[in-house]
Amino acid sequence: YASLERAPLILITDAGETDDSLPPHQIFDQQALFTPITKGTLRLSAENAGITLDMLVQSSLVDPCGPVHIDLTAKDARTRVLPESGQGNLMPLEDSPEIGGSLEKSLSEITELLSHSRRPVLIAGLQARRAGVSGKLHQLVHQLGCPVLTSYKAKGVMPETDPHFVGLFTGAKAEGETLSKADLILTIGLDPVEMIPSPWTYAAPVGVVMHGLSQAFPFSAVVGLDGDLKTSIESLITMAVGSDWETGEIKELRSRMLERLSLRGQGHTADSIIDALGKAAPAGARLAVDAGAHMFSAMARWPAAHPHDVLKSNGLSTMGFALPATIASYLNDPDRPVIAVSGDGGMLMCLAELSTAARLNVPVTVVVLNDAALSLIDIKQQSNQHPVSGVRYPPIDFAATARGLGCQAWTIGAHDSIEEILPTVFSAKGPCVIDVAINPDGYRDQMAALRK
Repeated sequence: YASLERAPLILITDAGETDDSLPPHQIFDQQALFTPITKGTLRLSAENAGITLDMLVQSSLVDPCGPVHIDLTAKDARTRVLPESGQGNLMPLEDSPEIGGSLEKSLSEITELLSHSRRPVLIAGLQARRAGVSGKLHQLVHQLGCPVLTSYKAKGVMPETDPHFVGLFTGAKAEGETLSKADLILTIGLDPVEMIPSPWTYAAPVGVVMHGLSQAFPFSAVVGLDGDLKTSIESLITMAVGSDWETGEIKELRSRMLERLSLRGQGHTADSIIDALGKAAPAGARLAVDAGAHMFSAMARWPAAHPHDVLKSNGLSTMGFALPATIASYLNDPDRPVIAVSGDGGMLMCLAELSTAARLNVPVTVVVLNDAALSLIDIKQQSNQHPVSGVRYPPIDFAATARGLGCQAWTIGAHDSIEEILPTVFSAKGPCVIDVAINPDGYRDQMAALRK
């Protein structure tokens, strides 16, 4: 997860002693196991606990950010570090591939492209969430007067009330109308890991601006600008000129994109629940979204104005993310209200975390969209004309379970009002769970609008 989310993480594992006379009970080569999914791995000892360890830890913060692994035995953990410690058995770190040539040459080439472009489109990615970058991005967009799309991880780096914001970019069909009208596509801080595997079908040339250039994009960039993202954008601002885009045209693109993703159906849907939460939530509330079919509605409809207003697993899109993410959010930022939206499948994967929230008295609101199915996989089975297998199950009473784990809880039927209870929920002390029955009938059409 940390590797595919570009998240800096230090993982410390309990290593076995290397004495060959001992039986290999519960022992295997953990460095070999973690090498493919870390930026480096180290068997820590008194001899390498200085500069080598420091280099490993610092590498987790170098783009693309990611996890590092430290293997440590109980015996070594009790050993005093030597003053001259440094070099040791650090696995080599791979350098990022280079494209695009020198910084000056790349900047000149992108500037040349922008000067001839009349209909550029910007795509902002996860690196744009960093401190100071979002504000510079706003300046560049307004200087160009062009549409901007953001990846899921970058949701909020461009305020969604801004007239230049169109919607979310995934690398699939939903954003196609906007990108097909571009004569230049410029990605800002977008990482290839944020795009779903799908062919690139757009004719416009693509320029890439990011820190730690990658060759893993599904397109061939005509130019790549590598370096500090804030500095790169500042350079582009000084040379950018207004485009031919009209504000009304951008607004219409946004409206049509949202309409294509809207759900149809009787009773509660993921759309109606997200809309209700957005209207009733306390000011500044943060949303954590789990993986699943409901995620498309949550990401499209929840308003975001700043980086990290929405937390979502994207590179791995792992289920069971939302609830622990809300707990972590509160522990890190206790003054900010936080809401988790999860499907029933994702909630089953992390149900015991409700007891953690209760034990710590974390005031999170957990909304379970309950349709008694793994709906996203169910849709894919149907689309491929496979028989339904392993994706539907008897309804689960999450409200009763939540009460048993120490939370306050409410059950909302398919046609019950959720608006009536939300003021009580959002003013409650401690964790609250809303178990709401939803209609999944519109998911299949929504998926078709998104990805086919």
